[in-house]
Amino acid sequence: MLVSVVIACYKHEAYIEECLETVYRQTFPDVELIVVDDHSPDKSFEIAQRLFKKKSFCKRFVSCTLLRNPLNLGAHYTWNRALSLAKGDMIFFLNSDDAFSKDRIQIFASQHGDEKMFFGFSAVEPIDERGTPITTHQFPTSLRYAIDRARVAGSPLSWTFLDSQIAASTGNFVVSRELLRQIGWLADLKYCHDWEFALRAVTVVEPKYVEADRYMYRLHSTNSFRNLSNVAESETRACMSSYCINAIARRPINRTCLSPLNFGDAFYKLIRLHPNFNYWVKQLYAPYQPDHRTVEWNDRTMPLNWR
Repeated sequence: MLVSVVIACYKHEAYIEECLETVYRQTFPDVELIVVDDHSPDKSFEIAQRLFKKKSFCKRFVSCTLLRNPLNLGAHYTWNRALSLAKGDMIFFLNSDDAFSKDRIQIFASQHGDEKMFFGFSAVEPIDERGTPITTHQFPTSLRYAIDRARVAGSPLSWTFLDSQIAASTGNFVVSRELLRQIGWLADLKYCHDWEFALRAVTVVEPKYVEADRYMYRLHSTNSFRNLSNVAESETRACMSSYCINAIARRPINRTCLSPLNFGDAFYKLIRLHPNFNYWVKQLYAPYQPDHRTVEWNDRTMPLNWR
């Protein structure tokens, strides 16, 4: 099986070499590497180019591709350009300032490589600017708590994505080639393109979670969530609109994701468990369409009269 690792690079000259080396050290053999630099104003592209010119580096991969955008076009465009070149059956995203554990690809490939429709992510280990694990940061703890809470409540992970981007970052995504073909590229959003992509993915297939820390997320002063949080409100609305179109306005392929077309009247009770989603649904799809109340019976469907 061929695996693709796609990297969207921008202004990470201090981290890109380490990022690429963690892909080089993967225990899984058949990997193609695709890096697209978004016209970085620093030396990110030159550092990557120097590494790509080493025969020992490129020889390790089935193929190596390094491109640079002619001008700065944004994260979503850069990701999409890299994804358009991917030929692997399983595609791994990776941020240019983050890192993989050496067995990340092997774990996902061995556990889920035969799944035609797949969307997954792993637990996250935060690291500092020097690559040292940050053991006291609450960031991964809050994500694990959200996932564990869903498990205890018996809620699918697709429901938990309605509250937040529990994978933490675009770079933590792993998708099958067929799922990407089904849901399409990342949307033109500055801050929430990863969340919107995940919300489309979970309307097609239930996400899978690897509990071990196999993605190293670097916390530093130029993280995008620190600089773009001012657009979060409007882009959250865009994310919820996207989910509603794919899961409420029509029958979703994933019969487990939260939808009135999956759960009938029980939907109106279940969304109370997700206050943010409840708020957006009432804004975007109220009053609910009568035909949404026609539903196939399943283990979460129950008679309910809620107004």
